[in-house]
Amino acid sequence: MTHRPVSTSDTHAKPALGGIICASLTPVSTAGAIDIPRMAAHIRGLFDEGCSFVSPFGSTGEGASFSVREKIRALEALTAAGIDPGRLIPATMSAALDDAVEIVRFGAEAGSRAVLVAPPFYYGAASQGGIADFFAMLADRLGGTLPTEIVLYHIPQMTRIPFGVELVRQLIARHGDRIAGIKDSTGDRDHTLMLQRTFPELRIFTGDDRVLPDLLAAGGAGMIGGLPNIVARDLCTIYGDPTGPGTAQLRERAALRIQAVDDFSGIPALKAIKARIIGDPAWRVTLPPLRALDSATTAELLGRFERSEFPFPAESA
Repeated sequence: MTHRPVSTSDTHAKPALGGIICASLTPVSTAGAIDIPRMAAHIRGLFDEGCSFVSPFGSTGEGASFSVREKIRALEALTAAGIDPGRLIPATMSAALDDAVEIVRFGAEAGSRAVLVAPPFYYGAASQGGIADFFAMLADRLGGTLPTEIVLYHIPQMTRIPFGVELVRQLIARHGDRIAGIKDSTGDRDHTLMLQRTFPELRIFTGDDRVLPDLLAAGGAGMIGGLPNIVARDLCTIYGDPTGPGTAQLRERAALRIQAVDDFSGIPALKAIKARIIGDPAWRVTLPPLRALDSATTAELLGRFERSEFPFPAESA
């Protein structure tokens, strides 16, 4: 793979890193190929509903299930389809250093707003110093410095490895303002608010709708999460005015909906709801080892959403 020299001079021209950032679902064919037309249409719809950025190929996007080659080809195809790469924050979800190098390099070359980086997850007993070494070697392989801004992806319930406070301090000391933020996907309100207090220089995001209002009140940057795939407009309303008229009801509904999605296997649930919203059953397909919800489970999930006053469109006859 041939690469252009990476420019590191355009950071300050980029839009502010914040708002409601959707961790996009990835539509796939029954053969497991990324469906670019559906994905591009979905991302355009998210921007139309108010999302500031979209983050492809994170946890919600089944990012650990796709190869670097598949992801880069898809990102190139999305750009060719008219998606502005400057509004994308691709994720690297690999334990392999070289995979992280390729995604970060691609993001920098393509002009992505930032790259979301999960820690190398296979060795659950890896030390915090070892994770710092991973980032140091990542920078070394990219010419000695990180070529774009990095958002640290803290999701220890999946990676088994946290971005602890001292580790984050080490990374800032080594990489400076290239460490731009942290996405805290623990759902632990106290932990997220601690990060905001401890690192006011960073952009702190929650992955949980229920934590969003308190984080915004504390000066946080917003959220990077999966629920905007189906409720982006409501979440953008909350972001714009967390204490305004009507937002208390929106927050209550958001809490009911994220609980329903969590109760019904997360990604397959989001895909089932997306399929119902737009009347396109192809959206239900997942990449193994995930499996689409069966019809009975889907009906139960949709019933939970209807009870939360979710505005499903009428089904065609």
